[in-house]
Amino acid sequence: MELEEMKTLWGELSGKAENQEKIKKEELMKMTRKKYQNSLGTIYLPEILGAVICFVYAGFFIFQIDKLELQVNQIFAVFNTVLMIILPIISLVMLYRFNRLNISENSPVQLLEKFKKDKQFYRDFQIVTIVLSGLFAMTILPPLAELIGKADMVSNPQFWMVYVPIGVIFIFIFGRWTLKKYTRALDKAQEVIEGIE
Repeated sequence: MELEEMKTLWGELSGKAENQEKIKKEELMKMTRKKYQNSLGTIYLPEILGAVICFVYAGFFIFQIDKLELQVNQIFAVFNTVLMIILPIISLVMLYRFNRLNISENSPVQLLEKFKKDKQFYRDFQIVTIVLSGLFAMTILPPLAELIGKADMVSNPQFWMVYVPIGVIFIFIFGRWTLKKYTRALDKAQEVIEGIE
């Protein structure tokens, strides 16, 4: 075998090895992307469903606000409508940012840094949302009571001393459970990113 033939053969083998390595890397990135998406899947569905429900209720209040006679209930309805529009939008934007994170193009260090920053913002946002949900629970009841024709229910002291605290406690417990669940999902996604070499 001549030297030129050996060089050509070596070049072909080297090219095939590089191609196989490239294909392996692409497959690995696809699998990593899928694992990343699956780890965040427990967040996507509840947040999207919650956003749809919030938008429906916001629409309900927008079309019913002129039926409220008490000015305080009108203020509460506007406050709650704004919350039911802004909070889901922020949440959906954050989910979009998580989903948009391109695992194959950035370096693992850049990916991890960006993910950690988004993760911290999302956790802080969820904590603020829990607090605002408690306030929402207290301010949604008077306008709803007026709309269904039971405005006198709100003037009952038992309503404010029993039902409202129970509702706020329930929201706090549910919010903490949700936050823990979301934190676990985000931690799994972070582990996937940390596993990229």
